[in-house]
Amino acid sequence: MTAEPGLPVPDLDDWPFQAMVDAAKRALPGRAPHWTDHNVSDPGVTLLESCAARVDTLLYRVGRTTPGQRTRLLRLMGIRPAPATPARYAVRLCSRGAQETVPAGTPLAVPGRGGLVLTTVREVTVPAAGEGVWVEAVEVPERITDELGVSDGTPGQRFATGRRPWTGPGDGSPYSPLEELTVGGSVWPAVGGFARTRPDEACYLWDETAAEVVFAPRMPLKDGPRQAGAVPGKGNAVRARYTAYRGARAHVPVGTVLLLPAQLCPAMTAVVAAVVADGQDAQDWRQAVDLAGLQLAPLQRAVTVSDHERLLTERAGSVVRCRATATVRPAGSRVPGALEPARRPDTVTACAVAAVDPTYAVHYTVDGQGVHWTRVPLDPVFHPGPILPLPPPPVPRPGDEDTPPEFARKRLDAVLFLAVDVPRLWFSADTCGWTGGGPQAIGTVFPGLPAEFTTGVDAATATALPGGGFRIFLFRGDSFHHRCYTYADQVLTPTAERGVQSLIAEAFPQLPPRLTRDPDAVVTIGEVFYFLKGPRTEATAWRSENAALRVLVIGTLPAPTDRALTDGELAAGDEVEQARAVLEGVRLLGERIRVGPPDCTDFSVTVVIRSWDATPAGTKTAETAVRKALFRFFHPTAGGADGSGWPWGRLVQTGDVYTALAAVPEVREVADAAVEDKDGVERPVIGVPDSGLVRLTAVGCTVADEQNGGTR
Repeated sequence: MTAEPGLPVPDLDDWPFQAMVDAAKRALPGRAPHWTDHNVSDPGVTLLESCAARVDTLLYRVGRTTPGQRTRLLRLMGIRPAPATPARYAVRLCSRGAQETVPAGTPLAVPGRGGLVLTTVREVTVPAAGEGVWVEAVEVPERITDELGVSDGTPGQRFATGRRPWTGPGDGSPYSPLEELTVGGSVWPAVGGFARTRPDEACYLWDETAAEVVFAPRMPLKDGPRQAGAVPGKGNAVRARYTAYRGARAHVPVGTVLLLPAQLCPAMTAVVAAVVADGQDAQDWRQAVDLAGLQLAPLQRAVTVSDHERLLTERAGSVVRCRATATVRPAGSRVPGALEPARRPDTVTACAVAAVDPTYAVHYTVDGQGVHWTRVPLDPVFHPGPILPLPPPPVPRPGDEDTPPEFARKRLDAVLFLAVDVPRLWFSADTCGWTGGGPQAIGTVFPGLPAEFTTGVDAATATALPGGGFRIFLFRGDSFHHRCYTYADQVLTPTAERGVQSLIAEAFPQLPPRLTRDPDAVVTIGEVFYFLKGPRTEATAWRSENAALRVLVIGTLPAPTDRALTDGELAAGDEVEQARAVLEGVRLLGERIRVGPPDCTDFSVTVVIRSWDATPAGTKTAETAVRKALFRFFHPTAGGADGSGWPWGRLVQTGDVYTALAAVPEVREVADAAVEDKDGVERPVIGVPDSGLVRLTAVGCTVADEQNGGTR
């Protein structure tokens, strides 16, 4: 490459191949002392040279990256250069006469520094005599009005700010740190994205990586290009108003005398006694990359579940509590008795439960004499009671036939039970067949099935789809395959949706490791999957491959009183919108996020207490104290053992009532306590899903009357 005079040529080979190889060889004695042959003939050295050659090529390509390309790559990585940070100082305040109180936020001007002002961070009382007191003071940011440029009237314009605006926690809107942006004198609001904006909507997008204002582009769509938002008119000035810190320019030497407000100036003096932290200049892209690589700076892109929660806490000021969860424990996770020993055999070969309106389970076992089966009625999961035998159906139907066909009587791998009016599908080795039909190859009945699922299926189950049809799951080894089918006349027809193969451990993450491989049987009741292996049965929920990450948020709730929270108070409408806007800007490309309020589980409490004061007034006071204590203990934002809110997914037990009332001074003893579900049925434990909290709806308090041997 020949350079023109005065035109700098970048060095795109600043770490050449041989330098990387030599550095790797020098590191070998310390890292691999047993590796003594470092000659080019050694296979390990050949691998080092191969890696160095590849890195050399990548470095050259990185060196040719344009600033625009680099900004887009950094944005995808979630790396954002930090703005300038404020300086902090220790200031000594001394009184010249009477004792004075200096409130938090008192301005302390630095003379001769062009408007540089410090502000105290806490209230202090300065004695009338002595050496005074120390208080920490922090720099006050500058308020900047920035002329960004003039619009040329084209879509997708970008305007960079002269300084990187301050984006501290809780500052600005969730979309932009700019206090105001005007185009031709009119204020344009910020948006989180252009996906839902109208073609004539005046708005802008803030690119925090490049520190640029972005106006709506013209998007190429299938039906033709569409303008995503309004375009600033040609010749209109674009002006931004924001705050920023001065960085290193804000350094104030020790011993500098500060100017106090007029009401304090005659009686007090303020002197910088120590520099707590110098202000730091805004980072450039290289510093941001280096710090992110060393994990010294948090990424501004939500990758893990904890990233979503951290960024929401930092940027969504109205969100009091939040939880991001990729899995949801089913609320009805109690295993029906029909799927547990001793109502079923300790070990089963297959199990059949209808995908539509299940009323019984059929358990199959195989021994040297053939296949044996047992039909067991499904008892209600949440309303235990006497198990009544099911009456036989008035008209025999194909789906009610429990006897396997001839080809599956010596080896039965799985049974697929769609509905009582649909014949069952029996799996044996590499064949399967409908009740009343002959065997066929599994790959023929399920076209497009991966080869490993065409023989030796461990389990088969299905869930009914809302619009008709079934989603069928076939399990083998440590993985499973699922796809949607329609059924008609013993023929399964796959829908346009492609089949998906996944690992059991990934799609059912709450299963114990033992059940994530070679299950004996898998059945579904509603949306809950039950895995059977040996004498063990586990309930779990399926997380599909395209399932959205659930983000639950809670806003500011009323302080705990003696009443239940309403649905409107728990809805968190504004907080949901703010959280959605924050997450839209930090989510990974292609990640689906669903934001909403938590799943609240309603329950009530009945308690019998003994009061220290047995008078009518004392009894009434004790009842009021009990209600307040219980509503506070189970409060979503002020409850729990530490007062930070009832823990997410925490079950409610009867013992929690005793814990909540242990510190109530009006209560001498808790004689009895019980918790009831939303239907008023007493339970030892109230189940709560992982994505949920609890809401106490009612408290029934009875005070024992010891004198008359009863209660009142």
